[in-house]
Amino acid sequence: MRAYVELIRVPGVVNVTASQLFARLPLGMLSLAILLHVQARTGSYAVAGAVVAATSIGEAVAMPMTARLLGRIGMVPTLVSAAVINGICMLALAFVHVPATALMVLGFGIGASVPPLLPAVRALYPQMVPGDGLRALFALDTTAQELIWVIGPVAATFLASAISTAIPLLFSAAVTVVGTVWFLLSARRLRPAIVPNTVAFGRVLANPAVILAMVASLALVASFMALEVGVLALFGNHNLSAGVALGVASLGSLIGGVLFGHRRLGVRGLAISMTVVATGTAVFGLVDGYGLQLTALFVSGLGFAPALAALYVMVSHEIAEHSTAEAFGWLNSGALVGGAMGTALGGVIVDSYSTFAVIMVSAGLALAAACTPLIARTAGPVGGLSRERETCEV
Repeated sequence: MRAYVELIRVPGVVNVTASQLFARLPLGMLSLAILLHVQARTGSYAVAGAVVAATSIGEAVAMPMTARLLGRIGMVPTLVSAAVINGICMLALAFVHVPATALMVLGFGIGASVPPLLPAVRALYPQMVPGDGLRALFALDTTAQELIWVIGPVAATFLASAISTAIPLLFSAAVTVVGTVWFLLSARRLRPAIVPNTVAFGRVLANPAVILAMVASLALVASFMALEVGVLALFGNHNLSAGVALGVASLGSLIGGVLFGHRRLGVRGLAISMTVVATGTAVFGLVDGYGLQLTALFVSGLGFAPALAALYVMVSHEIAEHSTAEAFGWLNSGALVGGAMGTALGGVIVDSYSTFAVIMVSAGLALAAACTPLIARTAGPVGGLSRERETCEV
C-alpha cells in the first residue's frame, strides 16, 4: 500500500488518472446500454449481441490507427474529434428507428470513434513516473478503472429501468465529451513531447510480449462479455439485479487489484489469477440463490485486474517509447475483439441453448486465458514475462 501512497503524491497523477477514468466511464455502460436498448427494440438477444459486437469490432479496428494519430497530429485534435463523433453516433443509436443492419453500422461507428484515451494515458505514464514506480502506477490505473465496471453496469441498468433504455446512451455521450476535455486540461503540462513513430504500422506486432498480452486479454475479456450476456439473461426483466451482479464482479476485481496488482506475479501468478476468474464464473453457474451467486461473481473478479496489470507492465517493458501508444492500441484491440466474440457468442448461445451454457462457455474462455502464459513459457521466454518470473512474489 505504501507504493500507492507515494504514487499519489506525484504531481499530476491523481488529476490525470481521475479525468481519464471519468472520460472512460461510458465504456462500463456502453455494451450493457446497447444490449438493453437494442433488445428492447428488437426483442432479440442475438441482434442486440451483434450490435454490441459491431461496436467492439469498430473500436478494435480503429484504435491502433487513432492511437498512432496521437503521435502524428497530437492528442488535442485526435481526442476532441473522436469524442464529438462518438457522441453523435450514440445520440443517433438512441433515437433512430432503422433495421438491424443499420443498427450494426451505427454500433460500428460508435466503436470506431471511441477516443483513444487508454493508449494515450498509458503512453504518458512512463513519462510521469519513471523507474520502479511505473509498476505501481499501472496497477493503480488498472485497479481504479474497475470503478468504471462497478458503476457502469449499475448506472446503465438503473437508468434503463427507471426512465428509458435511451437514457444511458445519452448520458454516455455527454460524459465522453466532457471527460475528454477534462483529461486534456489535466494533461496539458504533463503531456510528453510528441515522438513520431517512424516504424512501419503494425511492426510492433512482431514482439512476442505484445502477441501474448493480446491473446490473453482477448480470451479474458471475451469471458467477461459472455458472462455479461448470461447474467442479463439469467435475471430477465430484473435489470437492476443484473447490474448489481456485474458490479459485484468488478468490485472483486477492484479489491484484487489493490491487494495484488502492484506485485510481480510471474508466469505462475498470472495463470493463477486467470484461473480464479474461471473458477468463480463456473461456480456462479452452478449455485442457486442471489447471495451465493454474488459471492461467486466477487471471487471471479479477484483475479481480473491483477492479470491485466501484469500484462500491461510486461508490454511497457518490452516496447520502445515511440511505439508504446500503438502497442497499447493493439492490446486494446485484442481485448475489444474478445469482447465482440464473447458478446456475439453469448447472444447466440442464450437464444439457441440456455443461460447455463453461456456461463460455462464464459468459464472456459477464462480458463483458456489462464493457459496462454504457460504455453508461452513452454515455447520459450518472452521478454518481460521471463524477468517477472525471476522475481515472482506470488
